[in-house]
Amino acid sequence: MTGGQRGLRGPAGRDNGPTRKLRKGAHAVKVIFLDIDGVLNCKQTPNPRKFPYIVDPKLLKRFKRIIDRTRAKIVLSSTWRYDPAGIFSAKHWGIPFMDVIPDMPKRPRRDEILAWLRDHPNVKRFAVIDDEDDELDDLPLFQPSPGSGLTDEIAKGVTNYLNGKTDEDMRSNVVARVFQNIQSALKGHEG
Repeated sequence: MTGGQRGLRGPAGRDNGPTRKLRKGAHAVKVIFLDIDGVLNCKQTPNPRKFPYIVDPKLLKRFKRIIDRTRAKIVLSSTWRYDPAGIFSAKHWGIPFMDVIPDMPKRPRRDEILAWLRDHPNVKRFAVIDDEDDELDDLPLFQPSPGSGLTDEIAKGVTNYLNGKTDEDMRSNVVARVFQNIQSALKGHEG
């Protein structure tokens, strides 16, 4: 492997195949912390058999355009990362992730993302795409509705942000975020 990258070891030390992990001291990169449920699937995503790990091909295509336009690396922040079936499904659907954030039970997702960033000082710019605000108030959050998933408007916002054209993020109103933070504190982040 070249470019200061090495293979990622997944849950239980299994090799995650073609995924890559950033090595400390590597060149500066852009990163997207990706939640999947409510972002790459939504309430309108066809799922007649009610499978637990489903991706909407239209939303995934929109997401991959962000990657093409920003050259960002993807780190899964989704709860899919807890379950080998979730990791398998993310690969099956073609989500090009290179790493996952650490699992820190009873801690908000913000803490997990900040822990990952501390171990990867070469990240020059990052964005979080998540339909919930799990104490992400001080991070650049792009927050689709779970009813629609990743929209063209949010995709454009993430692209412009990562490419340094703006410093504006896109999140729900403050009342919705406070409710989400309370809900996450009481029962944890669900998706």
